Amino acid sequence: MLRAVSTPTPELPIHAVRDDFARAFAAGPVVVTSPTGSGKSTEVPRWLASLGARVLVVEPRRVACRTLASRVAELEDSELGAKVGYAVRDDACHGASTRILFATPGIVLRARALTATYDVLVLDELHERSLELDLLFALFARRADGPKLVVMSATLDAERVSAHLGAVHVAGAGRTFPVDVRYLGSRSGLPEVEDLGARVRAAVERAASDTGDVLVFLPGKGEIEATARAVAGLPYEVVRLHGGLSPTEQRRAFLPASRRKLILSTNVAETSVTIPGVSVVVDGGLVRRSRYHDGRSFLTLAPISDDAATQRAGRAGRTGPGVAYRLWSASARLAPSTPPEVHRESLVPLVLHAAAWGAEVEALPFLDPPKPYAIASAREELRALGALAPDASLSEGGRALFELPLDPKLGRMLLEARRAGTLDDVLDLVAALSVGRPLRLSSSVDGDLLRDGDCDASALVRVMRRGDPADPSVSASALAEARAVRTRLRRAEGMPETPPSTELDRAALVRTALAADPRAACVARVRGRRVAYANGGPELELARESMLGLGKPPEAIIAFESRAFGAGKDARILVTAASPVSLDALARAGLGELRLGHVALERGRVVAQLERVYAGEVLSTAEETPRGALAREAIATLYLRGSLFRDARAASEERLARAALGARLGPELVGEALPSDVPDLPTWVERRLVELGVEHGDDLALLGAHDLLAPDVPDHVRRVLDQDHPRSVNLGDATYRAEFDLEARRVTLVLVRGQRLDPPPLSYLPKYPGLSIAVSTPRGMKVLRARG
Repeated sequence: MLRAVSTPTPELPIHAVRDDFARAFAAGPVVVTSPTGSGKSTEVPRWLASLGARVLVVEPRRVACRTLASRVAELEDSELGAKVGYAVRDDACHGASTRILFATPGIVLRARALTATYDVLVLDELHERSLELDLLFALFARRADGPKLVVMSATLDAERVSAHLGAVHVAGAGRTFPVDVRYLGSRSGLPEVEDLGARVRAAVERAASDTGDVLVFLPGKGEIEATARAVAGLPYEVVRLHGGLSPTEQRRAFLPASRRKLILSTNVAETSVTIPGVSVVVDGGLVRRSRYHDGRSFLTLAPISDDAATQRAGRAGRTGPGVAYRLWSASARLAPSTPPEVHRESLVPLVLHAAAWGAEVEALPFLDPPKPYAIASAREELRALGALAPDASLSEGGRALFELPLDPKLGRMLLEARRAGTLDDVLDLVAALSVGRPLRLSSSVDGDLLRDGDCDASALVRVMRRGDPADPSVSASALAEARAVRTRLRRAEGMPETPPSTELDRAALVRTALAADPRAACVARVRGRRVAYANGGPELELARESMLGLGKPPEAIIAFESRAFGAGKDARILVTAASPVSLDALARAGLGELRLGHVALERGRVVAQLERVYAGEVLSTAEETPRGALAREAIATLYLRGSLFRDARAASEERLARAALGARLGPELVGEALPSDVPDLPTWVERRLVELGVEHGDDLALLGAHDLLAPDVPDHVRRVLDQDHPRSVNLGDATYRAEFDLEARRVTLVLVRGQRLDPPPLSYLPKYPGLSIAVSTPRGMKVLRARG
């Protein structure tokens, strides 16, 4: 371990409220607010440790975890990893003697023992409102056992949070310098990604006369790489800063340089940490965040909120006066604040993590409760992935998913690959998909990496195995991150860290993906010149970057990765990574449901066309003797259309109609109470075949007409009904059909044979007691007797 160099503790604005904090902490949970740069992230954990507490500090970002731990260790004159440590994905530096541990939310949720080891849980930067932060807040809010809760933020609705927790609010002052905000505009006036690299370069050139290092906010790693190319040649030391970099690479942003630094950063630099020397901010005004659409969550580019813009601009005024260049117009109206992820993202991870903690989401005291439909959708998704037991607790497969540092869908494919023996190929594909950005910068066929007839899965695996970071068609940073994920996963699976150099077995990978999640299969829908793909939910289209769009559209695909495009009615779901698959392969995999087609009776045997249907598309058709429910449906079809036991069918229809009429008329008119739930003929025969135990089409040989003859009403009831309420009336020169409207207590006699133009005298008709009587003739309807 490296020993931090001790430096005197500087006087910080947050120090003014130390005594107030100590009194509040003695009374219960505490909410601390103070402006960015006031020192709360480093000082509050130290105060707590000085009170004898072991402190677990949850920081949303890995960069902040490492940087803050290093700074606090320095202030405590301690080796990093001794008294002060950190724990982030793939990197941990702490031990049994650690009193202050900085960790990311995912680490804390998966390492539940940590919360039992530490006395205080500090949730820093709660205003970011990620799913994991909100879940930790809900798990420990109002909790009698476990660590005591301290919540901190620079931009938090403190009064609301304090009231929710029953906490004391301690507000600290800040120390900021004036920032000159300058708007450079855009084509639309709003923040936009078009020509972002060129517009950043223009802003940096304008800042040449300003002093200090330049911090550029960009939405993601892909935009950082594109901007790095755009600013090449400018007299700056270009430094990248994002969560996918190694600690050594991240540290470059915080160290002095031989010339002016140009730091290209995601929003990891928006809060928590101060980058020394920065007095100029260039803000692209964009953030890559999730959007919930039709039960799915997609990463999209969106304008930042107004409070985020304020936070970013404030980075230029941390150590002295600064300048902030905004790449949009002053007239643009941004949203006041970013909605919490719990209201804009799939709740699958939240429901999975809550179940792993033995908690029901609905019972937890969230600051903003999740929507019931989103919880239900997440549970449905997790059940489809085999992660939940019937009582919504975590299943054995769910526990395995929870322990994987992957999106549940990718994790489920990895679990299936263990069973199927396809780990080598699946690990490469899962690692490539997990980075959330393209490994390939071009979909054109290029040398040995991309070949004619390739699919996206083949291309990704080949790039993972043989891609050269120096190749201009490959994203070097995305490839490095994906390979790091692969190394971690292979190590966790007990496999050699070096992957094979063989070609992908695409057929085996497709079988694995289908077994892991059959819903990944989508069948083609031709809409004129447009081809869409469907799996029973929203339709998807192939994105331009997908290699499957280069040739004839396949009849079906396995969709590995999708993203949303547009909003509202214009929203589209684009598939960015897919493999082609045949309808026959989907049928062999057992996808879809069997549907009864044409049914025939041949030499006393039932023969049916059985269609396997998926997402409305017939995958296959076979002629065979049906089984189970389809056997009963086939026999019922023959019976109802009169191809089987015709006399029994006609008699059954008459009997059921008579029973329904008697039940509706009531015992005062028919002399006996009859069951009120008389089924119609199709329902009755369906139930009857179940009662008879029919399970195979060949069971027809065991049935006789008497088996499918519905029971009649008692004889005395039948006589009353036939005499007073007949369903047909024959008067010699005319025959009428009786149509009963028992809600209106009326019977209408409709002429079905004969030429009588006028209704018959009332005395010629049955009594129909309790009902009004009307007659429908060629001259119209006439009421012969009102109800009485």
